[in-house]
Amino acid sequence: MTTERDIPPLIELLRMAADQWPSSSEAGEVSQSELFRRDQALLEMWPEACRRVGAGEREFPAGVLKLWQQEMSRGRVN
Repeated sequence: MTTERDIPPLIELLRMAADQWPSSSEAGEVSQSELFRRDQALLEMWPEACRRVGAGEREFPAGVLKLWQQEMSRGRVN
């Protein structure tokens, strides 16, 4: 895993997400189906985040996908 190289595009993805969904800063304000839709949108936004930071074409970090899967299996209970 190339963690150091994944950080800049992940930060950019967070910025893009904040621009996309500015009014819902807390997960409790959003339905489960909306959270799932947003996760899918983040995956689709990944290539643009990589492009913006000059990272080239990269796969979405497997570690982040694993965390999402764990979170979904728990029912998003924090």
